[in-house]
Amino acid sequence: MSESPRVVIVGAGVGGMCAGALLAHHGYRVTVCDRIDTVGGRTRTQIIDGYRLPRGAVSFQLAGILPEVCKEVGAEFDLRPVSEMWFWIKGDGDFVPLPAKSGIGKMIEMFLKVHGGEGKKAMARVGLELSIAKIGKAFKDPGQAVGGDDGPTFREWLERYTDNEDLIALFHAITSAVSAVNDFEYPARHWFAHFAASKARMDKYALVPGGFVAVSEALRDVILRHGGEVRLETPVREIEFTDGRASGVVIERDGGRETLPADIVISNAGPSLTVELAGEGTLGAEYVNGLRQRIRPTPIVATYVVSDEPLIEAKAAFLAAGLQRIVTGVPLTNICPEWAPDGKHLMSFYGTPKSCLKPLDHEDERRANIEDVHTLFPDFEARGGRILDVQIRDLNDADVVARSWPGYNIPVETPVNNLFNVGDACGPAGFVATPAAAMSARLVVDQILSGK
Repeated sequence: MSESPRVVIVGAGVGGMCAGALLAHHGYRVTVCDRIDTVGGRTRTQIIDGYRLPRGAVSFQLAGILPEVCKEVGAEFDLRPVSEMWFWIKGDGDFVPLPAKSGIGKMIEMFLKVHGGEGKKAMARVGLELSIAKIGKAFKDPGQAVGGDDGPTFREWLERYTDNEDLIALFHAITSAVSAVNDFEYPARHWFAHFAASKARMDKYALVPGGFVAVSEALRDVILRHGGEVRLETPVREIEFTDGRASGVVIERDGGRETLPADIVISNAGPSLTVELAGEGTLGAEYVNGLRQRIRPTPIVATYVVSDEPLIEAKAAFLAAGLQRIVTGVPLTNICPEWAPDGKHLMSFYGTPKSCLKPLDHEDERRANIEDVHTLFPDFEARGGRILDVQIRDLNDADVVARSWPGYNIPVETPVNNLFNVGDACGPAGFVATPAAAMSARLVVDQILSGK
């Protein structure tokens, strides 16, 4: 009986670990290599002053492709379901809980109840028309939002139906929190594609007490359990080819280089780095130029604050509308107290920059995000609050929030039929972040198993 095919995976992020665990589960000989000392890629945990900071993904969706993959391969880890969302609108100053089973319609309904003021009737009229007639219709037929190559941005589409600044701010928060891209830069049709795929749910999520990295660690254990390898601190320097097929990868080890033979190579290093490892000549000018025109890295500003008292009592993430940059935040230690030293509290905030299309002004982004924290919590210092870290992840940084905007993804296939890409830049339309990475792995594995 012949041995099963050898698969080498470059990169131990969520996409690579999902692909590796699925293939190992089906009997393939899997080796994963990563240049850093941990699995998880951009979802790893960082420790500063005894606080455990999630570097990338925070919430684990309880329904969808990633939990399905984990269940299929037997990857087990602890979860703390949250299944609630709050929101804050500038001008009210209060955090308001959304009802269970929250979607866009429920959010607008709550918005109308708490933020109408003297203009409540007019706002209700606008909100109901938008949510029921316009958004509902657009969700059913995203083509209505298309014009030209990408069609209008979501902001341009929204302003066809309302000029209410508060409602526009609310949708900016929703859109930016989901896509990590400003609604005035993000094409409406991609927004609709995502919410059609996700059914616009704001609940059914959890935090992972071990940090999101625990998901990749559990997938690693599946690979090891099936006889595979996960080699950390092992940079891949080149993908080798023989007779037009990927035949192995060159790794750096103990100051030298060696080749790991492979029947299949899967790159979770990001499409641009895949090109560098494979060589532009191997992949061809048409593919390389198309990739470069398509890929749009996604910057973000992550602000971590600590305090002596909880800044918010809710055990839930929140959306914030009307601020300069911050659109969402998570009171991490309300849900996972072990992420901070005893008696201390940790909270993370995420801001979309002034523009997602050009390099960031680091000083201005830091200023705006810190000011937003103080706007949200005027008694910040009185509660013992201090800024622990402001992480500005720019367009060319390794830790961008996503390697490409949702809707600007590339296919998992390359011009070489046994070389694939996986990761958040390779998910199908409607998928973002870790679900996009997991779905890309599913697509690749299905092709491999079918022998295509």
